Amino acid sequence: MTGWRIVCDAGGTNLRCARSHGPLQLSDAQVIASEEAVEIADVLMSYASRFPDAENLQGAAIAAAGPIENGCVRLTNRDMVIDSARVSPALGGKPVALLNDLEAAALALPALKESDMDVLIARASPLDGPRLVVNVGTGFGGALLVRTRAGWHAVACEPGHMTLALPASAAVNLSDPVSVEDMISGLTLTDKERRQRLWSFAGKSLSREASDLFPVCGTDESADSFVLAFSRLVGQVCGDLVLACGAWGGVYLCGSVASAWSRAGGIRAFQDAFESKGPMSSRMQRVDVNLITAENPVLTGLCQVPL
Repeated sequence: MTGWRIVCDAGGTNLRCARSHGPLQLSDAQVIASEEAVEIADVLMSYASRFPDAENLQGAAIAAAGPIENGCVRLTNRDMVIDSARVSPALGGKPVALLNDLEAAALALPALKESDMDVLIARASPLDGPRLVVNVGTGFGGALLVRTRAGWHAVACEPGHMTLALPASAAVNLSDPVSVEDMISGLTLTDKERRQRLWSFAGKSLSREASDLFPVCGTDESADSFVLAFSRLVGQVCGDLVLACGAWGGVYLCGSVASAWSRAGGIRAFQDAFESKGPMSSRMQRVDVNLITAENPVLTGLCQVPL
């Protein structure tokens, strides 16, 4: 029987596991609520034991929200530490690769098909170059994908924790500094009190479901103002990241919040803020923007990682 690996996305809300026999080969996906996954080594060991060919397990590739240091990560969105040196013995000493979750999502880009994406802003003559993946979900994350002579290389970054300079037109009046993630994430949008304080929008009609985070433009005046202000801020931040990283090859949004926002009617407001970059405006008008619609881009990226 052929060898296989476990791929695991340890997110703030859920932990997703699947088995992979090679690139783009995912099966037997399992979703576990993060609060039930106290020790990831136990979760992976239990997952592997489900299969009659567990002896053919070659190792595991894990993605987590947070910077990786010496094979270890403390998740930024929940109280959990993942140490590859502790996970490996639980899997019989098999190798364990540990990546930032957006690093893994970026590595998936070359393997994704056109049908795995929605084009939000198309360009007549798009630029080539490094690509930027931006996740707006429970938190806000990013990674850069660069083509090298040895192949594709992903660089994880932590843009969600940048201090945010709010535009003068923002409907926010705060004395304390805020981060990008404070304003643009599910942490705020699913919390009515935080949403009211940071966005001046209570959104009585909104639920905690990711698909219902945004009212559609045209619902009412306050809803329109919120959607347009949110869209402008996301566009501003994504445009700044393109300039800072030289990500001329395009922006690839992903995550539950990004998906819900894309249907709310704020793309034009996003585009105006994204392109409004002074002398670089004409260049920004050649950077395309896409939404990753593939179900598990992080797991897809983990299939590509050497163990």
